[in-house]
Amino acid sequence: MKTLLVAIDSSAIAGKVVSLAAQQALALNAQVVVVCCVDEKYCSLATPLELAAGETFDAALSSQDEQNGAESVVRQALARLRLAGVAARGRVVAGEAAITIVEQARALDAEMIIMGRRHLTPFNRLLKGSVSAAVIEQAHCPVMIDVRADR
Repeated sequence: MKTLLVAIDSSAIAGKVVSLAAQQALALNAQVVVVCCVDEKYCSLATPLELAAGETFDAALSSQDEQNGAESVVRQALARLRLAGVAARGRVVAGEAAITIVEQARALDAEMIIMGRRHLTPFNRLLKGSVSAAVIEQAHCPVMIDVRADR
């Protein structure tokens, strides 16, 4: 079965990316792995935290820290994918976002990476760099970017 990697974070565009992923997964008869990256400085993960679709999701889970927030975001995405009839599982992974997304896609032998794009100002793009641009440059597979404005 084909595998699609869906990279999300806690931004407003995550829901749109998950909807796009559900459409693609159903069209391609693919499974989805939802990945959320956490800065290594703010988590205790030595290996990826694996999450299965259908596990109990507590919407009241507070984001006490970045790791809990990432887990909450992934669980929400898995719930939406499950409702759409898509086979999915999730991972919370520590590391720099672009590098980690590409590494996870390779490890999973993903057919495609689906992610969103933030509309950064030229200054912020220069200061922070674009995660989506870095993933496009480094990925071994096609990358689908949901560019619908989140402003």
